[in-house]
Amino acid sequence: MTKINRDFFQFKLILFICLFSYSFVLFDQSPFEFYIHYFIYLVVIPIYIIKYGIPKFFFKLFLIPIFIGIVHVIIGDNQLFTFIKIFGGLFATLLFFYFLIKKLDFSTSLIFGWYIKFCYILCVIGLIQVISFLIGFEIGYNFNWILNKWGVIRGGVVGIRVNSILSEPTYLATVISPAMYVSIKNLISNTNLYINKSQSILILLIAILTTSSIGYFGLGLSLLLSTNTIRLRYLAFGSLIVFLGFSLAYQNVKDFSDRADAAKGLWIDQDFKIKNTNSSSFVLFNNLHIAKKNLSRFPLFGTGLGSHETAFKKFTLTKSLIQYDFEFNIKDGNSLFVRLCTETGLIGLIFIILIIINGFIYKVDSNNPEMVEHKLISQSIFVLLVLVLIRQGNYMLNGLPLMFLLYYFNGVQYKEKLISSE
Repeated sequence: MTKINRDFFQFKLILFICLFSYSFVLFDQSPFEFYIHYFIYLVVIPIYIIKYGIPKFFFKLFLIPIFIGIVHVIIGDNQLFTFIKIFGGLFATLLFFYFLIKKLDFSTSLIFGWYIKFCYILCVIGLIQVISFLIGFEIGYNFNWILNKWGVIRGGVVGIRVNSILSEPTYLATVISPAMYVSIKNLISNTNLYINKSQSILILLIAILTTSSIGYFGLGLSLLLSTNTIRLRYLAFGSLIVFLGFSLAYQNVKDFSDRADAAKGLWIDQDFKIKNTNSSSFVLFNNLHIAKKNLSRFPLFGTGLGSHETAFKKFTLTKSLIQYDFEFNIKDGNSLFVRLCTETGLIGLIFIILIIINGFIYKVDSNNPEMVEHKLISQSIFVLLVLVLIRQGNYMLNGLPLMFLLYYFNGVQYKEKLISSE
C-alpha cells in the first residue's frame, strides 16, 4: 500500500467512524454521552488548529448564537450546561469537518464519492441484517452484542425494519438519501456514477425495507429531481407514482398503515386518543406546538442553542391536553425545522434556508462533466437536507455538519467555474 493510499484509507476510516458511530456510546451517564469519535476530535482538532488556525468566518458564524445563548441562560430560558454542551459540540464538529475538507484541498467530489460508498457499506450490512433475520441467525441481525445504543425494530415488509448500524430505520433512510438519488440517476441514465448498477439496486432495496415514511418521501423527491421533472405534467406523473407506492405500502405493511392512520387522526381529525398520539406523528405535532409557542415570545433569535429542552418542559401538550406520559425527542425537537424555530428563531431558520437555496443547482450544461457533477452533488445533498428539516433535529448526528459544508463548498465551486467560463 502506497503512502497516498494509506493516508486515504486512514481518512476514510476516521470519517466513517465520525459519521456512523452514534449507536455505540462509551458511557451515557450524566452530564453527557461520550462517543468514540470524541477521542478523534480531541486528538485531531488541536493539531489542525496549530497548523491552520481557526477560520475567521467561524467567529462571525457563532457570534450571534453565543450572545443569544448567554442572554437566555441569564434570564432562565436555557440551562448553562446544556447551552455549553450544544454550542461546544456544534463548534467542534463543524471545525473538525472543515479541517478535513481543507486537508483534502476542498475536493467535494472526492469526499462525496467516499460518502456514497459508505452508504453502500451501510446497505450491505442492512442486507446481512435482513437475510440473518429471515434464516433466524440472531447475531447477524441483532447488533446489541456490539452496539449498546441500538435496537431491533420489528415490523416492515419482512418482519424487521432495516436500520443497519444506525439506531433507527428513519435515520438510515435519511443518511442514504444522497445515495438514493445517485442510484436512481444511475438506473435511469445507464451510468455508473460513484457506484455501479447492482450497488444502486441494493441501496434502493434497503431504502424500501426501512419502511420509513420520510425515506419514501426521499425516494419520491430523488426521482423528481434526478429526472428533471419539476414541471407540471411530470409532477402529476410523479405524484401518481408516489400515490401508488403509498397505497401499496398502506395495504401491505401494517405498521406503515398504523402510522398513516394515526397521522390522519391527529393532524386532520384532531383526535387525541392514545392510538393517534402514541406515535411519531404526535412527537412532531407536539414539538411544532412547542416551537410555535416559543416563537411567539422570541420570534427573531429564539432562546439559544440547546433551549428546546427548556421550551419543551414549558409548553408540551403532555402536561395539558394529554394526561399521560409520552415525552420523546425532548432535546432535539424531532425536526431540524422545529429546533431551529425554537433555538435560533426566524433569523437562524432563514439563514439555513438561504444556504440551501444558494447551493441548489438545477440546470447545467449537460456537455460539461464538471458542471453535471456539481449538480449531482447539490441535488443529492439537497434531498438529505430536506429530510433532516422534516424529521431529524440533532445538529451533529451522522455527520450533518459535513453535509452542510459539502453542499456549501460545492455551490461556491460551481459558481466560480460558471463565472470563469463566462
